[in-house]
Amino acid sequence: MNFLSAAALLLVVEGVSVQRPLVDFDLVVDALKTQGTWEENKTTKFLYRPKVEKDWAPYRNGQWIYTDYGWTWKGADAGSWVTYHYGYWTKRVADGWVWVPSGHWLPSTVDWVKSGDYVGWRASKLDRFSNTQEPDNVRYSDPSEWNFVLSEKLRGPLKPEDFVTGEKAKDLLISGQPLDHIFKSYREIGRPGPDPAILKSGEKDKLLIPIVRDLQDLESRPDKAEATDFYAYRPSFAQDEDGILRRVELFLHPRKQSEKDEELKKVLGHDPKKDEDAKKQAEKLEEQIERERKNQEMLYR
Repeated sequence: MNFLSAAALLLVVEGVSVQRPLVDFDLVVDALKTQGTWEENKTTKFLYRPKVEKDWAPYRNGQWIYTDYGWTWKGADAGSWVTYHYGYWTKRVADGWVWVPSGHWLPSTVDWVKSGDYVGWRASKLDRFSNTQEPDNVRYSDPSEWNFVLSEKLRGPLKPEDFVTGEKAKDLLISGQPLDHIFKSYREIGRPGPDPAILKSGEKDKLLIPIVRDLQDLESRPDKAEATDFYAYRPSFAQDEDGILRRVELFLHPRKQSEKDEELKKVLGHDPKKDEDAKKQAEKLEEQIERERKNQEMLYR
């Protein structure tokens, strides 16, 4: 066994792998069903509303970590592994914050601005490359959608008292400017958010940028968590975007019992050994029911 094979085996044994696990979106539906409710919507088809306090907002309960993927949100809310990294949060299609699912993992789904010593971020609809999908008149129109803190607060877990609200938040948004930075690796990469240098307490401090490592399930954790690693459960889904919506639709509207099932029960009330016609009729109905079931399964894959 060569060095690379041994390293890969070690990662798998510890519940970590270089390959992202493949799961059914039903895992998400099951994980969130006790934390909130799914709703139907004409604009987005389906959206998820968490059971939270009235003044709750996304991207507040947790911490920003700068990884090899850029600013990565480490949330403390239930279901954070999916609701902050797949799809997006919005108030634009419902009363209060709701989550719209998608199948592409991102380190976070926010816009950034800078205003003086403050930085702000807003849950936003992004494409799979972290480019915003909303016009400026939507992104910058509502100060209550933005989370403003002093830049130095990004160095640790965020607390409720760290956030600026009211007229102060409004003034910061008015004077704010879009915030991006250049990350220098083997090449220069443009990324959203502030330069990670703000995480250093002093000029001589060395900036440590952890590498995202893939966990194989929600329960597994490595025995030893190195400071150079950031462990995340970020599976790939077996369904595409349409398939994800169909899984939610099946959850909200379970497949109805076929009318032929009741007809079959009546036919099977006869003893097939004594009634050859009933036996043939039953077999024919069973074949029809099986075809219907297979068609239904294809629809909801």
